[in-house]
Amino acid sequence: MIKKLHKCLCCFLAVLLLSGCWDVINIEERGFVIGAAIDLADKANTGENTQLTLTNQFAVPPGLGTPGQEGSGDGKAYLNLSASGESIYAIAQEMANQTSKLPFFEHLKVVIISEEVASRPQLFADVMDVFIRNRDTRRGIKVLIAKGKAKDILNIQPENEKLPARYIDKILQNSLTITGEMKPVRIGDIHEYLLTKNSFILSEVTADHKKIKLEGGAVYKGDSGRLTGRLEREEMLGVDLITGEKVQGPIVVNYKNQLTTYLIEEANSKVKIIAKDPENIDIAVTIELEGEIEETFGTGKFEDPVVIQNAEKEIAAKVRNISNETIQKVQREFEADIFGFGNHLKKFHPDTWEKINKDWEHGENYFAKSHVNVTVKAKVRTDGVVNKSGK
Repeated sequence: MIKKLHKCLCCFLAVLLLSGCWDVINIEERGFVIGAAIDLADKANTGENTQLTLTNQFAVPPGLGTPGQEGSGDGKAYLNLSASGESIYAIAQEMANQTSKLPFFEHLKVVIISEEVASRPQLFADVMDVFIRNRDTRRGIKVLIAKGKAKDILNIQPENEKLPARYIDKILQNSLTITGEMKPVRIGDIHEYLLTKNSFILSEVTADHKKIKLEGGAVYKGDSGRLTGRLEREEMLGVDLITGEKVQGPIVVNYKNQLTTYLIEEANSKVKIIAKDPENIDIAVTIELEGEIEETFGTGKFEDPVVIQNAEKEIAAKVRNISNETIQKVQREFEADIFGFGNHLKKFHPDTWEKINKDWEHGENYFAKSHVNVTVKAKVRTDGVVNKSGK
């Protein structure tokens, strides 16, 4: 009797433990989406809702080759499919009819939104909603703005990568860790910005046949829910320096009419706000730089301490000008606090923030009225390796 009960129990456990998931989908039936682009549809938007075009880039495994031998496969490694409609989710499901495979977004690397889409009130938030809600998408997916058609970015033909979306992802990852030139915002960050209605900035790119090209930054204003303008590449550097983002890049100055390139290796920013009177808010930004001289033209001798000190002053002046011009443009033209000064007020001056938060970026617009003073301290850590000859 005990043996029979033991056998029955084993069979029962085997049924529970070895049975498959009720919603399992075979891997052959999945369409792995690695990149997505969203544009306005070409046809006129005559209805109440805007017509959108979604382009998904699907990986084609046979074209990728075997593991460790990427590129050895025959044929194209990806397939770009586009469809139009009013709902991003409905469009994605419609693509299943074109590919006979259900779109699967767990491996999605990058989402590209056209400038036209993001410039329409609330439309950027609407199209991002499906990616935020989808349980298959990850919070680390990178988001870019396309100057022109977003789908053109997914049509580039990189020489060293078979998947355009993966090439873009690698470029962005290298930029974050090495050059710091492009600052892609992740979907998780965008979710927080949209919930708090904070303003922020997105990197804007164009397609250049075999590569992507950084055009600058697109400014998204939180209270209006759309793009309100753009910044040039040098102004993007100013934003990063003010906000204390990781910056590793060159600053070119004319020291005594000689071209000198200073490489930023470390950058730190500190913000102090005096907000006793909402009508006269003073914001002090202190930027500290450390780096080395990478290149000089002429006969200047940077081993001389006096020369180095003068060069540091020139570098500090250049960075201060970039920062001031960026702040003035953002305050006057966009009235969008992309620097996070409002968050600093909320944290360190909660009483003042409680009074003015509804008029920080609109209405009275205390952000635009604030006085921002930038101080820069630049240090030349080394003048580089210079070969010397003679006695």
